Amino acid sequence: MKLFLPLIFILIVFSNGDRLQAQENQTHQFSRFSLKNAMGNHAVGFPYENAFLAFTPHVSIGLEMGLNAAKRHGLFIASNLGFIKNEVIGNTIYTDFDLGYRYTSKPAIFMEISLGLGVLDQFHPEDIFQRNTSDGSYEQVNDTGRFSSLVALKTGIGYDISMISNLPITIALTHNFFIQTSYFDVKAFPIMPQSTTNILLTYKFKRS
Repeated sequence: MKLFLPLIFILIVFSNGDRLQAQENQTHQFSRFSLKNAMGNHAVGFPYENAFLAFTPHVSIGLEMGLNAAKRHGLFIASNLGFIKNEVIGNTIYTDFDLGYRYTSKPAIFMEISLGLGVLDQFHPEDIFQRNTSDGSYEQVNDTGRFSSLVALKTGIGYDISMISNLPITIALTHNFFIQTSYFDVKAFPIMPQSTTNILLTYKFKRS
């Protein structure tokens, strides 16, 4: 998976030339903003031999803004808010900011790649206790999580339904590899490589 998407991306970019002339002349007009919703599976570690042995759900919602008007070579920025439910390493809430490039080929197939930076709040996988200094007993305390930073590389391949119909949506298969720094046990895990594989739906706002 980690080599498949970038390879297909390169092949499409260099093999399609000017096939999007018809799409460039289409009459559909959309705003620079679109709404993104991703759902998929989360995995820990690298490489990914065991990535799909267990289902650990991941969901996110985001807002994308296009930086140029080109339909073939698109630059964009996006901000996402997501949640990962993982009982092994702990549930995680994150937000990130992406800068990306999208190449759209005829007929309406696109490939995209982006780099992301963000922060996450990760909760302990088990209850945590604190020692009471007065009598030596241990009391359970509220888990407010641990804040960490993340660096992400995201790739995707999809189909822009809005280019062939009146439905202002796209659908894509995406893969997000990211490195968390750091985990609860800093000495054992100074970095924590992770990934999510998702179905991504994007809703394009029509220009008023």
